[in-house]
Amino acid sequence: MVDVLSKYLQAGQTTVSNLLLHHYHDLGMSTSELMVYLELKSYLDMGQLPNIKQIATHLGTETSQVYELIHELVSHHFLAQRLQKNAAGQEAEVYDFSPLHARLLQYLEQPDHFNATPEQPAPQDAKERLFKQLESGFGRLLSPMEINLVNDWLTKDHYEPAIIELALRETVLNGKFSFRYMDRILMNWRHRKLTTVAAIEADLRRFAEQKAAPSAAESSAPTPHIPIFKLADQPREPKA
Repeated sequence: MVDVLSKYLQAGQTTVSNLLLHHYHDLGMSTSELMVYLELKSYLDMGQLPNIKQIATHLGTETSQVYELIHELVSHHFLAQRLQKNAAGQEAEVYDFSPLHARLLQYLEQPDHFNATPEQPAPQDAKERLFKQLESGFGRLLSPMEINLVNDWLTKDHYEPAIIELALRETVLNGKFSFRYMDRILMNWRHRKLTTVAAIEADLRRFAEQKAAPSAAESSAPTPHIPIFKLADQPREPKA
């Protein structure tokens, strides 16, 4: 029991502001970005350099996705990265979350945000069906990062479950089996103002018809008349 308690204490603790936990979506931060922030902060609170490979293991994803999310934190002005000399005089990368703290302070100066009506989540039955269809379509259980991404689609991007199901169908039909590919499909539909199932299905039908039109036109195009006759029937050249 003493060893277990010792390990618990040695693991340390990470303190996070409830303001961030309750309003990170209002700041424009995704759930995936929040998870990476918490992982990075856990190392920084212990005075250690974050181990990206270990963070990827904790989150059940690849190191490339963790690096991509760190890049998103920087591009969204939640994180600053810089080089700083350590005690040995060597340059080491430093993760600075001052930009995030500044965003939180700005948020505090806008009290109207706290009085906003909470967003209603997607109906539980539709959400459960969506996750089952995603697991069936990909043929496996979803990783924690993928679950967070789907939750972002529902609560942050406000995609209807039926629209996400359409994106899944297109992903499977194209043989991609990638959540990143699905995300690009959803963003493309939104960019083109296709925000309902009916509009998306109509657009998909038009695309299929346009794709089939050239081949149909080619098959119905008139072909030049080429006379066919037997070799014996060909006119002979007059003998000299």
